[in-house]
Formats: sequence, structure tokens, C-alpha cells
Amino acid sequence: MRRLYLASNDKNNASHLNINSKKWLFSYFLILLLLPQILLGEGSKELNSNGGYRAYLYSSPYSTDSFPYPTLGTMKVYVKAGETIYVGSSAQGVGNGTINLRAPDGGTYTSGSSKTIGRIVNRNQEAAGPAPNVGGYTAYTQIVTAAQEGVWEIDFLSPNTGSNGEILPITLPANSAWTQPIGPNIAAFDVSVRNTGNTAFLTGRVFTNVFSGILGSFNVGFNGIFHVLTRDGYQYVLDNNGQAGDGFCFFANNKGFKKADGTASYLSIDSLENAPVHDPRLPDTQSDVTHKIFFNTPANDLPANANTPGGGTTWLINPPFIPSVSAFTTVGTEGTPGKMGTAPLGGTINFTATANGLYTIFIDVNKNGIFSDPVDRIISGVSIIGQNAVKWDGLDGSGNKVPASSTAYNANVILTMFVAEVHFPFFDVERNVNGIKLTRTTGSNSPDYTVYWDDSKIIPDSGSVASSPLKNLTGINSLINGHKWGSPAATANQPGDFGDNKGIDTWAYVSTAPVNASINFIVQEADLEVVSLKSDITTGCVGQDVNYIAIVKNNGPTNVSGATFAFTYPKELTGVKITSTATTGTTTITSADSTQAGSYKAIMDIPNGSVRTFTLSGKVTGTPTGSLDVSASILRTTDITDPDATNPDSAVPTDASGECDSDPSGAGCNNIKTVSSTFLALPDAGPDQSVDKNTVATLSANAAGAWAQVGETPSKAVIANPTSQQTNVSGLTTIGRYTFTYTNVNGCADTVVVNVSSPDLGGTNVITPNGDGKNDTYTIPDLSFYPGSKLSIYNRWGNEVYHSDNYDNSWAGQGLSDGTYYYLFDRKDPSGKIKRFKGWIYLKH
Repeated sequence: MRRLYLASNDKNNASHLNINSKKWLFSYFLILLLLPQILLGEGSKELNSNGGYRAYLYSSPYSTDSFPYPTLGTMKVYVKAGETIYVGSSAQGVGNGTINLRAPDGGTYTSGSSKTIGRIVNRNQEAAGPAPNVGGYTAYTQIVTAAQEGVWEIDFLSPNTGSNGEILPITLPANSAWTQPIGPNIAAFDVSVRNTGNTAFLTGRVFTNVFSGILGSFNVGFNGIFHVLTRDGYQYVLDNNGQAGDGFCFFANNKGFKKADGTASYLSIDSLENAPVHDPRLPDTQSDVTHKIFFNTPANDLPANANTPGGGTTWLINPPFIPSVSAFTTVGTEGTPGKMGTAPLGGTINFTATANGLYTIFIDVNKNGIFSDPVDRIISGVSIIGQNAVKWDGLDGSGNKVPASSTAYNANVILTMFVAEVHFPFFDVERNVNGIKLTRTTGSNSPDYTVYWDDSKIIPDSGSVASSPLKNLTGINSLINGHKWGSPAATANQPGDFGDNKGIDTWAYVSTAPVNASINFIVQEADLEVVSLKSDITTGCVGQDVNYIAIVKNNGPTNVSGATFAFTYPKELTGVKITSTATTGTTTITSADSTQAGSYKAIMDIPNGSVRTFTLSGKVTGTPTGSLDVSASILRTTDITDPDATNPDSAVPTDASGECDSDPSGAGCNNIKTVSSTFLALPDAGPDQSVDKNTVATLSANAAGAWAQVGETPSKAVIANPTSQQTNVSGLTTIGRYTFTYTNVNGCADTVVVNVSSPDLGGTNVITPNGDGKNDTYTIPDLSFYPGSKLSIYNRWGNEVYHSDNYDNSWAGQGLSDGTYYYLFDRKDPSGKIKRFKGWIYLKH
């Protein structure tokens, strides 16, 4: 917001910086103790007891750049049973001004619209506190029952909660008389706790999670003093020390601004849009804590925990926390305890801390027992509460890959933890030229005034004055420089100073003594390889048997247990059987699975240098679409880097292709090989056929290929177009079986037979069985070509005188007289076709 300006002067000027800090602190607290109003109540009178200008309490549900976490002026107070709560406000009975109270048991109370009860009328009543204090205001009171013991919430409603901080109050010095504004601002408020004996008011009971104040102009300063109680039991005193700006929001937490993973960034931020900070109005989480801001030193009788409205609880005062660290382990990126893959896998060095802190890890890469050599790796960073996993990428101090080794690497971990960690994020505060004064009042080495900041991410506007130094990570005494920024010479309305629309964090903590731990781990790498994959058939036809031989090897250097070898093959390959044998070394199959169609997996142990051979046998029973592809792969196991086949994510490797084609090695590796074969349907040369000699036969096949005659018997035929699926064949001049083959492009063949017959029966019609060797029997030419042919002989009266179901040219008219006889001859072609011939025969002995 461009209206936040520095106060024109500050009573704690630079001349104070030269006094001894301990004397300053003693004098400072002595002055506080001598001020009587400090003992009378808690609220606005404390905020105006240190000079500077009055900060009106902003009470509205509307957020602005200056008030990103608005409340209805909500304060909280711890009260015991029998004690009485006294509350008052300058806004009571003015417009909508009232006071609402919520008890831990769910009870609610209100001061209503009274213009007297609960009304703080003027500055004198504010300073005096509630009656019976002399000159005190008439308070609205509520006696606390046993069920209501705990933390009460009190809302101080302004006269107009529906407006925002743009309605400015009158700018006034802190101790001046005031008039209650009509807007969303409250000049004075008070919460006091009266003891059970009604004899005294108690202090150190009232706190808030967030304080939103408005000064009414840009060039005055706020000197309010707050007491911060941390969840881990430490206390700070914060003097805003003339913080400039009109409207401002103040709270304290354990992280300041956060990184995307929710851990503390230890950085200021350049933009307030979606500021990464825990909302102080929300309950604490296990890791996000909003510290409690008291108006006085927290009372010693506060319990460790107390009930709150709504049925919950909140922490209060605890003994100072002593942090610890435990569970030092190493785990590979993919989850293997004590073992990591070489780069890019690496792994994590783990520990559990009970506080935030800083770690430094030294890895003795050359194993000489010295952790500071140039080749040794040093990793530093911020640790968090809870489990920490520090990533090591497998590289040495020069950025080179640390080699695999069967002997362990050693690492030394040095961890410094923080307690009493408190952050003060400033929202849109253009300038803070005096810096805050922060004093840790409890814990070791207290009082301690050290603060830290890092504004290196801030992009300053032109002419703005940055903090100096811009980055303070070693600590500076806040009495000297409590994180100053902006120019005191800037005018009241000058925009663009260093904190304009920025989020600037100042923090403090206590560093514990360093914790040292030594751990060790193994670094692993194995170049697994499918050396070769071969098939005994690269082109073939359906129905053929085929064998695939894969050779795999571990090129080391690490022995591998649990590597996965796999065959993948298409559904057209059936009856698959897989065998394997150790070729070199002592590889062992621990399990194998071929239950999933098209896949075989074997888990095996394969030591460095070992080789194993796998054989896949099957039959091609279908025609694949495209080529028939069979692949062999070998996959690394967890946290063993394969140089060209490692996906460096944290997932357990399950897919060879995913590991092979990932960065940083890029696509391709020696872990996968594929053999592509072409299998076609078997050729079909068509059915056998019969034709008459000296005619033309037509051959027809089912696919591309070539025709050829087998041999040259009975005679050499002429194939008109040998490379055509359909062709004519001539030259069939000799009776007999002509055999032709049709061979497809993959070399598979089918055979067709053309049976060439005579169109007539042939032979003589006269037989003279006189033993002269001429026409002694009834002889049919080429009868051997027609086995199974039948012959029947009839006399002139139609009586059958001879019959043979498989005539063999042996009939000589035995026992018959000379004369004319008649025959029926059923000639059976080799194809089984029957052709009947009939005629006469003259028998002459």
C-alpha cells in the first residue's frame, strides 16, 4: 500500500546505538516496571506507553493490502474458574460498537448497546484501566465458571464494521487525547482479568494471533511493544521502534513465507498476490504455527494447554524445547535401504528432526577418510521438523558420476537445529527505517538480539532504498540494525519505496550445538544387455515351426539379483515353449511366468559378466497383420542404474521401454531387441485335375508366386506365364501325371497334379491267344496309369463271361470259343474320375 510512511522522528535515535546493549535492556525493563499503567490491564494502553503514534485497532471483516487477515478486533484471554473478565472499548455504544465474548463451553455474551457499561470514554480512563482502579472506566464483566476455564475470545466491534481502512482516523501521538472515530477503527480497548479474591488485576493473560492497526497517515511511526510466546516455550520482546506506514498487519509465526512444499523459504517475497504464508486466523497444523502475541510478559501460571471456544484446545506456555535428531538412514531413489544407483538415480540421506535447522552432508567420494577433498561432495540446505530426505544425485564435487562400488561410501552429516524460531512478515510496508528491536528473553544465552533476513528476491522499484545488507544470514544485533529499509527522506505520499507491495520477512532463532552422524551406503550400476536375438526363420508361412534365441549379459560392474528377462510375441505364435541355460557364469532363474498371453517373464540373478541364453519355440498358426514381431528385453531392478536404460524417477522399474527411452540417456538402449519376420498364408495351387492329351490345362493359385514343373516327365510342359497366379499349360502330349509347384514370395510351395489321359481307349479289337506274343491278351495302352479300372466281357447273348475290378491286361478268352464278344471298360483316372468305354472284341484261337 502506498500510504505507509516513516514517523518524522523517533525517540530511540541513532545516538542510542553506541550504549552497551545489556545496560540498555536493563534500563528498558526498569522503565517498564516503573510505569503504573502496565499493572492495571491489558490492551491499547500498553501499545501507547512507549511513545510514537497511536495505532487504532482495525475491526472489520474486509481485507485490504494493509489488512490481508482482518478480524473483528479479536483478542483472546486465558481465565481460571472464579476469576472475572473486565472488558471495555471506546466504540461501545457508538454506532454498531459493542463487545462480544465466547466462552470455552460454548456460551456467548455481549455488552449490548450500552453507552456506559463497557465504554472507555477518554484517554485518562484508558490509562487508568477498569474500575475499581482510580479514574477507571465502568467495565462489562463476566465471572468465569468451572466449565468456562480456558481461553475466551473477545470481539471488539467498531462503530461501522461494514467499512474498511480507507476511512482514516485522526493521526495522534500515542499519549494524546483521542476521539472515537466513526469508521472501522477503535481508539481504545481493554481486557483485564480480576483475581478470584477480587483484590487485584492480573497481567500476562491477554494475547492475539494477529494485530491490525491504522495510524491515520503515512509518515508517522508505531512504537508498540509486544511479547511473543512461541509454541516451543521461548519468549521474545518486540519493539516496533517507529515502524512507518498508515495501515499495517502484525503477526508472528514459525516459517514466515513458505516454499511450494510448505517448508520455510527464509526469503522475502516480491509480490503479495497469493502470499505463501499460513493464515494466522486459522488453527495451527503440525508444521504451521502462529505464535501468540501478548501485551505483557506471559503469566507464569499459564497452563501448557487450554480449552477454546468450539470444543478445541490451544497451547500456551511450555518449558523451553530441547530438539533432537534421530533415524539417520540412506535410501535409493526407488526405495532400497542402504543402496543407491549411480547418476542419474542417486538416492536420499534421511533423518528425523524435532526442529527446523541447517544441514551439511559430506560424502567421501575417494574413500580416503577425508571429507573435504575437491572430489568429495558437499550438500547443504534447510532441514524441517519431522522427516527429512536430502537428495543426492550421484555426482561428486566436480559434477562427475560417482562410480559403482561393492564397498560402501561414507557420509558425514552435520545438523544444526533451530529452536525459538519466530518470523515477522511485513505486508506492504514501504519503509521501516529504524528497524525493529527484538530481544529473546528466555533460553540459553539470553538476552539475545540477533535477527536475520534475506531480501535478495525483491526487485526494487526505481529510486527505492533497499535493506543493507540485502541478505543477512549470519545474524545482526537488532539494537544496531533490526532490518532497516526505505528512505527517511521520502515524502509522505511518495510511492514505490522498497517494501511497496512486497512481503518482507525478519526472523530469529536459537542455534543448537551441531549434531554429527556418520552413515554409509553402496552405489550400484549394471549395464544389462540383450546381446542378440535371432530367429531361424525370417520369412515363412503359416504352419511352420520357428525358434528364437536370445542371449543376455550383465556387463557389470554390480551383481544383479531380480533382473527381469521378458519375451513378448503375438497371438499368431502358439504352442510356445521357452527354455534357458546358463552360458557363462552362474545365472539363476528364481521364477518364471508365461500365464499371460503373448508374454513370458523370468526373474533371475545375473552376476557381473554372466551370460544366459533363452530359446522360444512355437508354431505360426495365423497370418499376422504386418510383420510377426518377437522382442526380448532385460530390465534392471530397483536402485541399480543401467547406464542407457534408467528412468530416474522414484517409481520401481516395471517397463523396459519406459526405462530405455527416458532422459537423460534418451531414446534407445541395448536392453531391448526385436526380430521382425514375415509369415504368409500357405500357397494353394488348386485341386488336381485331369485333361486329355494334347489339350491345354489351366492352373490357378491363391497368391503371388511362381509356377514350375517338377521334372520333365511324362514330357516337358510349356507354362505360359510362370509368375501369374493363373496360367495355361500346354505341351501335354504324353499320357501321365504332370506335377507342378507354386511357390510364394516367402519360398513356401504347394503342388498340383495334372493327369493327362487319352480321349479314346486305344489298343486292338482282335486277340489271338496262340502264344506267339502278338495280341495274346486284350491289351489296353497305358493301363498302369488307370489303376482300379474295371473290365466286363459279354457273349452275344448278353451273358457276362469275364469280370475284373482292377484289370491288368491279362484276359485271353480262356475257356471261350472263337467269336465276337462285347466289353464294358470303366477307366478310372488318377483323380478318381470314371470314363466308360464299350465295344467289341473278336476272339480267334
